[in-house]
Order: sequence, then structure tokens, then C-alpha cells
Amino acid sequence: MEYIYTLPLIEVLIFNLIILNYCFKRKYSMFKTIVSFVVFTVIFYLPIFILKNVKFDGNGKFSILGFMYIFPLKLLYDEKAERLLLNMCMIWTYTLGIMSISIQIVHIFGDIHYYLFLIMVETVLLLIVFFPFKKYIIPKYSYILQNIYDFQKTQLRYLELSIYLNFLILFIIHVIFLDSEKYFLQIIVLGIFLVANYLFYSIVFEVINSSLKINELEKKVSDDALTGLGNRVKMIRHINVLIEENHIFSIMFLDLDRFKVINDKYGHDVGDKYLIHFGKVCSDELNGKGKLYRYGGDEFVVIYYGILTKEMAASIAECKNWDKGAPCEFNHVSVGFVVCKPPYDAKEPEAILKHADSIMYRNKLNKKMGYQENR
Repeated sequence: MEYIYTLPLIEVLIFNLIILNYCFKRKYSMFKTIVSFVVFTVIFYLPIFILKNVKFDGNGKFSILGFMYIFPLKLLYDEKAERLLLNMCMIWTYTLGIMSISIQIVHIFGDIHYYLFLIMVETVLLLIVFFPFKKYIIPKYSYILQNIYDFQKTQLRYLELSIYLNFLILFIIHVIFLDSEKYFLQIIVLGIFLVANYLFYSIVFEVINSSLKINELEKKVSDDALTGLGNRVKMIRHINVLIEENHIFSIMFLDLDRFKVINDKYGHDVGDKYLIHFGKVCSDELNGKGKLYRYGGDEFVVIYYGILTKEMAASIAECKNWDKGAPCEFNHVSVGFVVCKPPYDAKEPEAILKHADSIMYRNKLNKKMGYQENR
């Protein structure tokens, strides 16, 4: 019974690791994972308990030491250290809260075997909360952690800071309550804090869920269903941003030559594959120097970052890598483009596109390459 004071800590540790196992993917088998945690605990923590004769007194300092488990967690789970640390704070906020409530309950009953009664109370509370925790809280934690990086950078930092502060606040409350004897009131305060913490994560869950749904709807509205390229709506937004920020850019209008012949000769299924393949080959040809959009039907638009020359436009239009995975032969494409430099003659995207379209149509009739500047 000499080291019974370690049992509350071990129990909380086991609970934390069980919950964490639901949130992240292990690299190794459960057996190897458990053995690794045991070995780390023996090597790192056993000397603290035995050699320095440190005993658990409920002041929460072992919660801080517990963050050393980030090292075996990083080795044993396929996840970033940042997300593992966030998970530790999210889960430990509850386990530290349960331990703190258990200590307050034990104090109410006064002169009894402290550690033995503490482990009994803590065990009962952990068993009571385990299944609700697993059913209601862990899925929300997992969802938040899986989608947390869909937040904007500033929003992400605020969320991370809130998670860390929640744990720190509970730690401070726990330490303060150890010096007070208003046990019933302290239990109520701790309970309210844990419920408020759950509501906080529930709100975060709903915000992320709603944001993802909105992003999905925006994607459906702004992406072409066949090719996966941005559509006209997305392209207009892109041009507006470039104009507002006074960028130099080029608009290239592309019209697939004799596309109707492809449909008539091979069928619409091959015609669809032709459009998809053109989108891929043309995007690869841009090599990050621009963005390809499907304007509609067999018409596409390239927004090129910088000044597009006749030679570069011709190179893009050639689709040199067409034959690799092509559904049929390439029938070439007619091109017209406009170079846009501030101050722009026309600032409306529709006017610039119409201008590039007219140049493309003229080039198509004359079978040559031409362009103009919008400045």
C-alpha cells in the first residue's frame, strides 16, 4: 500500500490515453503502444516518485509534468505535435476537473484513508463520464482536430489560445480551491466550468461544421462540375481581386477548334473526356504561372500572372503533352489575349473578357496570333 498515492495519477493517465487513442491513428499495434508508454513512464517518472520521494498531494503539478508525454505520443501516433498538444489540453481539462472534484468530495468526508477513498471516488466519476465522453465529446474533439486547419490563420491562433487558456484556468482554480474549505461550492464551480467548457467546444464544432458546409456550397457554385476547374463566377472574382490590387496580368481566351466534330465522331462521352483532358494538359502547361477556368461549353480562359507574350500564348495553346492519356487526337485551339496593366482602360472583368474574346474570334478567322493591351 506504500505507493497507493500514485493510483489516482495512473488512473487519470490511462483514461487520457484511452481517449487519445480514439482521436488519432496509431503507427504501431496497441500492444507496442502500451508497452512504449509503460517504458517511458518507468524511465521518466519512476525516479521522481521513488528517488526523490515525491508524493501526490493534489496540487496539480503532475498535470504539468504530464506534458512530457508529448514525446512518446509524437513517436507513436501519426500526427503533428501541435495537434497532439491541443488534444492533451482538451482532454486533460476534463480529467483534471474530475480529479479536482474527487479531491473536494474526499475532503467533505474528513478523516478517512485519503488515497484509497480518492481512487474509489475518482474511479466512479471516470466510469460515469466515460461513455457520455466517448459518445458526445470525443466525436466533437476529433471533428475539431481534423478540420481545425480550415480556419483562417488568425482564427486558428485564437482557437488554440482558448484551448490552452481553458486548461490553465482550470489548473489555477484547482490550486486555489485546495486552500479553501468550501467544498460543496467548489464542486459546483468546477462542474459549471466543465459544462461551460463542453458548450465552448460544441459551439466550435458547430462553427466548423457550418463553415465546411458553406465552403462546400461555394465550391459547387464556383467550380465546373465536369472539369473541376473554376467556373465563370470564380474567374470574375479572381479578376476583380487582381484589378483591386493593381496587378499586371493577362487574360487569354481559348476556343477549342472543331469541338462539335469530336462529339459527332466519337460521341459526347469522349467529348467530355476531351474537355477534361484539355483542362489538365493546359493547367500543367501553365506550371503555376496562371490559372485556367472553364468559361462555358468549349471555351476556356487563362488568367496569366504577368505579361503574356505571343510565344508563351502559342506554347500554351499547342498542348504539347496532349498525347499522354488523350481520349482522341487534338484539334487545336484558337487564342486571343489581352495584357492588363494599371491604370487599366477597362476595369470591368466582363469588358476585358469581351475584348479578349473578340481578339480570339478575329485570330480564328485570320488564323494568326494577336493581342492588345488594356492600360
